[in-house]
Amino acid sequence: MHTRGYNLKTITLFLLILFLSITSISLITTRDVKAASLQAQVAQIDHVITPIYGGLLLINDTIRIFNNSTTGSTIVENFSIGFPLKYRSNLRLSKAFNAENPEVQLNLILDTGLGIAGYYGVTVIFPNGGITLDEGQSYTFNVVFLFSDLISSSTETAGTTASLFTADFPVFPSLTQEALTCNVTVILPENTEYAPNDFPFDITQKDERYYLNHTQSPLPRFTHRSLLLDFIPETVDSYASFSASKMNREVRIHTENRISISEQILLRSKTTSELNKIRLSLPEDAFNISALDEQGKILGVAPFEDEINTYEISLNLAENQSRSLRLVYDFPNENNSPQQNLQNYMLTLNLSENLRIMPEVFTLKVILPEGATFHSFPQQAFNIQRDVFQETISTTLANLTWLQNEQWSFTYSYSIFWSSFRPTLWATALVIIGSLIAFAWQRPKAPVSVTMVLVPHKTLNDFVETYEEKKRIISELEQTTRKMRKGKISRRRYKVRKTTLENRITSLSKKIMDLRQKIMSSGAKYADIMRLLEVAETELDSIEADIRRIEIRFKRGEISAQTHRRLLENNSRRREKAKMTIDGALLRLRE
Repeated sequence: MHTRGYNLKTITLFLLILFLSITSISLITTRDVKAASLQAQVAQIDHVITPIYGGLLLINDTIRIFNNSTTGSTIVENFSIGFPLKYRSNLRLSKAFNAENPEVQLNLILDTGLGIAGYYGVTVIFPNGGITLDEGQSYTFNVVFLFSDLISSSTETAGTTASLFTADFPVFPSLTQEALTCNVTVILPENTEYAPNDFPFDITQKDERYYLNHTQSPLPRFTHRSLLLDFIPETVDSYASFSASKMNREVRIHTENRISISEQILLRSKTTSELNKIRLSLPEDAFNISALDEQGKILGVAPFEDEINTYEISLNLAENQSRSLRLVYDFPNENNSPQQNLQNYMLTLNLSENLRIMPEVFTLKVILPEGATFHSFPQQAFNIQRDVFQETISTTLANLTWLQNEQWSFTYSYSIFWSSFRPTLWATALVIIGSLIAFAWQRPKAPVSVTMVLVPHKTLNDFVETYEEKKRIISELEQTTRKMRKGKISRRRYKVRKTTLENRITSLSKKIMDLRQKIMSSGAKYADIMRLLEVAETELDSIEADIRRIEIRFKRGEISAQTHRRLLENNSRRREKAKMTIDGALLRLRE
């Protein structure tokens, strides 16, 4: 009897708990907000693949999810996306952000997988415990992947001197759920030709680029599809693949509200054909731009017409060859403004805004003016060095690219009295040294004989004639460019003529460099003339770049017509002065 009563109580208690549980579940399901485990439908995903000049490959997925239920709202806490596992070792960077406001970064957990083998997955974590989507409401966000070593170069193809490039990439994203629509777009680099394959792309061409489009509706979950896509540059220098193993950037702050930058880059070519030029991007306001090779020889620098703030540097690179390149330029320190009082300053640096390459090791060094001291700097692994009069701060980063968009701020103090300290010190030292020399100078010394090495007249003539020929071809190239812009010649004919003239200029530049070395080794007189010529050449290149930048700013409406005219007049006077210096140097060599 007792056992039977005990069992009856137990059954009654169990039924009561079951009833309360069912009631609680019923109350929860009547709410508008569903459980976080419910997932919204993927309405559309735009999968954009872009091979970048230099050899990187960018994939940008724009994902729109929505709540297609009719029973209330839903909370989405996270979202997973990935690609076939074979690309895992090539991934260098991934990030997620709000599509409507890219400044709003979303937390991204790497290497989470997609729940089954064969995929590399990342998981986007939405802020504040998840996003709430009402009935029919949608949310759009982006996930970006940056890969290296997915673009290979093969032997030259028939009828062209350029290499054939092959990009290997996931043509579809891999999702854990079905997407209603997936739009795939491949944007080929400028001035490259598409080599058709079996994939059903719709092909369009705009602004010297090929756009390859394909729509997949629906896109099944766990899609696993790779694609090999070939493209051919129109010329040898239209596209290149290379790596940057090291990049050392030295930022020197000057007292006259100017910053000078020196960047040492170690490049290695991954292109089968020999490269004549390397294309790099610099900050928008950069001026006094020059480039030198590992031996300190001046390299040609010219703005790249198809892209703002991008320059072509005349550096020859054979396949698998490594060479060091040093870029030197200035830009105004507009952010170096006083704080609180006249002695406190702030410096803001955007480390990677224009960095379209990805150095494996990036070293930054910031050098203050003499007498300045750091107050604060970003919470990074910085090393600070203090000399007698100067402070320097440095740090090292790995795989830095423009996608990080690293912006760091430094504060330091500097007194204007330090600007006169060094001249006063030197003046005092010179007075002391002069006094000692005057005291020690007892008698006149015998003149020292100087050995003069005469330069063969033919060598001087060859140099002058070659230099004049290079000036003539540069002038012809400028005239051809003006004709193309006025529509007097076709763009394709212009490219052919431009390539011919640029190859001739490169050949003449090599000959001039060889003759220059012979002449400079013949004595101080000729070495001074050569150095004077190099300084004038660098000044002329800087002036031409400044004029082009002024025209761009005027077209954008950044400066007034009066300022535009005044700046052009100033640069025209500087250009004429540099040309007169060059003509004078050539005249002295003719004598």
